[in-house]
Amino acid sequence: MIAQQDGTGYMATMLRKPGDKYEIYYDKVALETVANSVRYLPPEWIAKGGLDVTDDFIAYAQPLIGDGWPDVPMENGLQRFTRLDIKFIDKKMKDYVPIRMR
Repeated sequence: MIAQQDGTGYMATMLRKPGDKYEIYYDKVALETVANSVRYLPPEWIAKGGLDVTDDFIAYAQPLIGDGWPDVPMENGLQRFTRLDIKFIDKKMKDYVPIRMR
């Protein structure tokens, strides 16, 4: 929709509205504004000692994270995220021999 109305050279953005309720609005920003730019977590969201985040960050992030834990099955007291089904194919090439040893 941005390209139709304003042409190229923009990136679509989703910005959070101020307040405790989590709401967003859509906007755009010029690519030259965001290209090769970096945004850091505000220092006031980093706990003293630098190893944790503050309650203010948790309040900000909670709507994005959700309230519950993901439904991950437990096996022997550990979460089982995935189980790989390892399959090998038949070997088709000769053993590799480094050039210096040929």
